[in-house]
Amino acid sequence: MSPGGKFDFDDGGCYVGGWEAGRAHGYGVCTGPGAQGEYSGCWAHGFESLGVFTGPGGHSYQGHWQQGKREGLGVERKSRWTYRGEWLGGLKGRSGVWESVSGLRYAGLWKDGFQDGYGTETYSDGGTYQGQWQAGKRHGYGVRQSVPYHQAALLRSPRRTSLDSGHSDPPTPPPPLPLPGDEGGSPASGSRGGFVLAGPGDADGASSRKRTPAAGGFFRRSLLLSGLRAGGRRSSLGSKRGSLRSEVSSEVGSTGPPGSEASGPPAAAPPALIEGSATEVYAGEWRADRRSGFGVSQRSNGLRYEGEWLGNRRHGYGRTTRPDGSREEGKYKRNRLVHGGRVRSLLPLALRRGKVKEKVDRAVEGARRAVSAARQRQEIAAARWASSSEAKAGLRRGEGANHSSQRI
Repeated sequence: MSPGGKFDFDDGGCYVGGWEAGRAHGYGVCTGPGAQGEYSGCWAHGFESLGVFTGPGGHSYQGHWQQGKREGLGVERKSRWTYRGEWLGGLKGRSGVWESVSGLRYAGLWKDGFQDGYGTETYSDGGTYQGQWQAGKRHGYGVRQSVPYHQAALLRSPRRTSLDSGHSDPPTPPPPLPLPGDEGGSPASGSRGGFVLAGPGDADGASSRKRTPAAGGFFRRSLLLSGLRAGGRRSSLGSKRGSLRSEVSSEVGSTGPPGSEASGPPAAAPPALIEGSATEVYAGEWRADRRSGFGVSQRSNGLRYEGEWLGNRRHGYGRTTRPDGSREEGKYKRNRLVHGGRVRSLLPLALRRGKVKEKVDRAVEGARRAVSAARQRQEIAAARWASSSEAKAGLRRGEGANHSSQRI
């Protein structure tokens, strides 16, 4: 056994335990200045090697260390989340599981403290994302599966800057995982986790605001006068209709970068309310935590969009198919069709095979290729963790380190 004793440091810290060659060695307890933080466990020539660190506010780490940094297997706990897995150079690395008290969970690969590579994120409502990650965000190819609409998390306000895909439940550092179903750009109120698909002709609130005349302008005065002439009853009905459209639009739409709306056909009538049992799945490309690039989103009632996306919106060339089998195709801008229209079998062949049609076909083909790539990544993400005996053994060893450190 190494000789030891008690050593008081100039900064107010204290060490009690084994000592060898002028360094902490063996078993010992070190308390920081003002009793802020404590490490209890094994030491190797002045450095922590296996033990428990407890910080202010109940934050703790139990596991392995190397050269003063967390290295190997360990468990970190904070007030609202827990991480179990591997560490590299003091940061979460290789593979691990992050879980929040809300039920949000990420299992997969890590790099430099962030989700990176392949992983599965499960939201508190039961929805999932499986696929690729980069620097803590959904990025690459992946599949987002919702739960039934009536169970899906209600998103009341825009959050975070994805853990910030499951990425505002904030652990710091690293940034937190997003809140359940957080889509990084969903409407401020009324939207549900995993639901971003708008019906044909539906534009988001931005286009509605653009069509609203400026306060004090000629059109506003005309509207006010016509409302007075029509009487209170008609005005009230119009108000109710406007309220319904606003509610439905926010329910199925998705927000994104602000910008002016291009001119185009008037918006269609409000779509039917989403059934409580409806589900929605998106498979395709992701960039910086949002659906961007090529992809396909489909709702269980048959509503389907294939084509280009930007910031969780239909943006670029694509095709929307309604539950009744009818469809529209062309160029979209922020969920609004700006070039093209409904597909009718009696349209002249030359028109249907025009430049827009060709671009739509290429976009649909690209979207279907993206679905295939996303499904492959989904399988890899599931296999990398669920079927990895090495990962499971790693977790067991991590728990073993936890128990060993607790006995110290």
